[in-house]
Amino acid sequence: MISDSKKLFEEIFSEEIISNESFRSKVLAGIVAFLIVIVLLISLVFKEQFKDVSQFPIIIQLTLIILGVIFVRALFVSRGAKNWNRYGVKAFIAIRYINAFIEISIPTVVLIIYSFKLPSVYPLFTPLALLYFLIIMLSSLELDFKLCVFSGSMAAIQFLTIAYFLSIKPTPSEEINKISFFPSYIGTAALFFISGHTAGLITNRIKKVLVKYYKVQSERNEIQRLFGQQISKEIVDELIDNKYQLQSRLRFAVIMFLDIRNFSIYAQDKSPEEIISYQNNVFSFIIEIINRHKGIVNQIMGDGFMAIFGAPIQHENDCQLALNAAIEIHKTLKAKNESGEIPETKIGIGLNAGEIVTGNVGAENRKQYSVTGRAVIVAARLEQLNKEFNSELLISKEVFQRVTLDGLKPLKHFQVMIKGHSEPIEVYQII
Repeated sequence: MISDSKKLFEEIFSEEIISNESFRSKVLAGIVAFLIVIVLLISLVFKEQFKDVSQFPIIIQLTLIILGVIFVRALFVSRGAKNWNRYGVKAFIAIRYINAFIEISIPTVVLIIYSFKLPSVYPLFTPLALLYFLIIMLSSLELDFKLCVFSGSMAAIQFLTIAYFLSIKPTPSEEINKISFFPSYIGTAALFFISGHTAGLITNRIKKVLVKYYKVQSERNEIQRLFGQQISKEIVDELIDNKYQLQSRLRFAVIMFLDIRNFSIYAQDKSPEEIISYQNNVFSFIIEIINRHKGIVNQIMGDGFMAIFGAPIQHENDCQLALNAAIEIHKTLKAKNESGEIPETKIGIGLNAGEIVTGNVGAENRKQYSVTGRAVIVAARLEQLNKEFNSELLISKEVFQRVTLDGLKPLKHFQVMIKGHSEPIEVYQII
């Protein structure tokens, strides 16, 4: 159970990483769009103040062009990230690191471009230098410690390198006196403001992953509690994926009753350990076959059980699935008998289809998914009729009309009376 939970968490975690790649690019696009608006406002509000600074219009234009490129790239990555995993695990990891390197290099490119227009270390004091901080923060959405360390390390190396070269650059004092840093402070404040929102988005995203895992695991536990261990992982996943509510309702389904013949005679001179071992050897492969054909073993009753096809989830042709399962059970059992893998065993199977009532029955702390109705009773009677007809598989007319027999030639039994019913029914002997 622990290993299944871990595997489930890893599957959900992997899906969220892929989703987060797209999400973080959208967040980056949103941040850049916000910065574009701020730069435009600064250029308009402080136009007069910077009219004597020859480089001001060029810096504003460069900033808008750079932000525009970043914005378009972020949208492109957001769309393409969902397809990265199709290239395989190793390629996906490599793409993530390459993307992280490109993103963390964006502020470096911006500072290099600014260095041609601003004196000395002044590019380091511009608000866009703080993009390092935001991109590192966004890397936490990767939910990957190594990738976050990689982003931080690359940012530190690139910032120190550009800072070193800018620090040895000459500083023309006449240009410095013309520059007011107040607009830069406004840009910095804006980045601080949006940083808080970014941190909130990251927190909510991580919380969403944990809540999703808890919800899925809770649903899985509830389903397995209702059905016991006679339900396959595939059926559990299908119930969760369809967000199926196990409410009481009337539905069309196929009921299978299976019984081991002469079980009481076999068990007369056997120890309890031998009896249980025999039951496990026989039922294990039978239940596996039923699960594979999207059926659910609802009740095990000593030497037999009842299975359902079409509840709680309906499929395209549950009658065909149930018949295919019954035929495969017969063939597999015959092979195991002939190989001596199990003691000589004979079974009887009855299949009937019709409307049944399904729902959770029991006390609050102990419920079971229950099915009732005439269709259930008829299926049980068909299984018992195998003794009378010396057969192994009987199906009702309701099942026969909905299946393809693929070369099998059934024996039709007309007007068969069954216990508890006044009207006779048509029965088809398949095996």
